[in-house]
Order: sequence, then C-alpha cells, then structure tokens
Amino acid sequence: MQLRSDKDYILTDESKLLIQKNNGKITTIEEIKEIDQRFLYAVGDFTCQLLEKNGIYPQIMIFDLTTKRGEKSYPDRPGSIQVENPQGIISGKLIEIIEKSFNENKRIKIRIIGEEDLAVLPIIFYAPVNSLVVYGIPDVGTGSIRIDERVKELTNSILEKMEVK
Repeated sequence: MQLRSDKDYILTDESKLLIQKNNGKITTIEEIKEIDQRFLYAVGDFTCQLLEKNGIYPQIMIFDLTTKRGEKSYPDRPGSIQVENPQGIISGKLIEIIEKSFNENKRIKIRIIGEEDLAVLPIIFYAPVNSLVVYGIPDVGTGSIRIDERVKELTNSILEKMEVK
C-alpha cells in the first residue's frame, strides 16, 4: 500500500472499529526509558509533556495543545511545525510532514490545528519495525504500540478502510 500525501484519509465506521479493537497496551515511563529515542514517537499533549518531564525526547512529537476535546492546557513547543488536521481525518499535509521526517531522519515537533489522534497511523506506516509509538488514553494513562510486521499489516488494513479524498 502507498500512503498518499496528496489525499486526506477520512475515518469510516469500519476503520474506527478496527482501531478500537487494537488499541495497544498501557505502558509505564520506565518501559519507555528503555527505548532508543531515535525509534520513539509520541502523540498527544499529556504524553509529550510526560516524556519531556522525564528527559525523553522522541524522534517525532505530535500535539494539539488541548486535551479532552477542547481544554487548552499545554504550552506550545518552540520550533514546532503547524499543520491543520481536522478531527476524524489524516490530512495529506500531515502525512507529507511525517514522511519527510522519516526520510530525513530528523527530530520534529508537529503542532496540530485540529485533532492529532489519528497521527499514530502514518507514524506506524513509516516507522521501522521495533519502534515504539506512545500516545495518551484519556482518563486511563499512556498507551503504546510496539511496531512489528503484524502491526504494520493491521495499520495498512485500517488505512485501506478509510475514505480517501
């Protein structure tokens, strides 16, 4: 499968169900500290802040400065790239920025204007096997997905079930 940066990927009921059934596991900061930071990716304000407080700086950090759909609670991070990404969508521009970060092997901070939840999918798509993606689970904690071939295949299935416009 090819992930196209000239198109937007829109969540469908079928893709949403697949995501809900395969939501990773709860993880601890101790487990995250064991990962080479070059192969660590973070999505979500609480998660990014937690990692920074613990001296952990992932290769990619994606955040929207809000939590629980609207409570502005986190400061912006200097040097971040801003990109619009509406709720329920993976925008082509977000895909382009994530792909470029992997191609250039460059540490990057992406501030989303809109919603960042689905950004986990293009990260998994481009990240090497054995990488770790961490993300916030509201009212629960920090989740993680260790990327392996099964996870990559599942991600491709989810992306194929999304509407592409």
